[in-house]
Amino acid sequence: RKHLPKAIIYSLAIAMVLYVLATLVLTGMQKYTEISPTSGFSTAFESVGMPGVANIIAVGAIVGIITVVLTFMLGVTRVWFAMSRDGLLPIWFAKTHPTRKVPTRVTWIVGFGAAILAGVLPINTVAELTNIGILMAFIVVCVSVIVLRRTRPDAPRSFRLPLMPVIPLVGIGFSAYLIWSLPWETWVRFLGWLVVGLIVYFAYSRKHSVMNRTAPEPSK
Repeated sequence: RKHLPKAIIYSLAIAMVLYVLATLVLTGMQKYTEISPTSGFSTAFESVGMPGVANIIAVGAIVGIITVVLTFMLGVTRVWFAMSRDGLLPIWFAKTHPTRKVPTRVTWIVGFGAAILAGVLPINTVAELTNIGILMAFIVVCVSVIVLRRTRPDAPRSFRLPLMPVIPLVGIGFSAYLIWSLPWETWVRFLGWLVVGLIVYFAYSRKHSVMNRTAPEPSK
């Protein structure tokens, strides 16, 4: 419980440093106005007369994207499974395979849904909608950390966030800035999904949530 949050922070810090160093190398190889927005590194190596390295990087990028998508899909199925087990969504989705003990129903639904979205919608539209959803989730988490630290200061915590509330406020600020830079069409799509989610929550999830029924009464 203590080591996993630290490991996540360390991995994010290492990834950030590597990304910054890689972009410094990229802008040193090619002028920033000429960098391809779709295949920056491979075109940069091709521009300096190294097409073989460019092909290797392109293949590596495709493999990397596939692994990231599979990781996201795995996370979505587990969140969906946890919500269904709690009652926020119908318990039918929480059914697991009798042998493999994994939520096969939500896995099939997510797989087919992802395939349909990838085949019908432009990749930029899907990426922007995904980004605004994740960034908004980051904002909710940062706000929740601040609120819970004030409303429930005595709650047991295996990991306490340092520099409160500076770090959550920085997270809120950067996430809001990135959301603000997205096109207005993405805002409209996100608000539509948000309205659907709120309708599902107030019409079904709030009444059937197991944790909501067993939550302790707040102290007065």
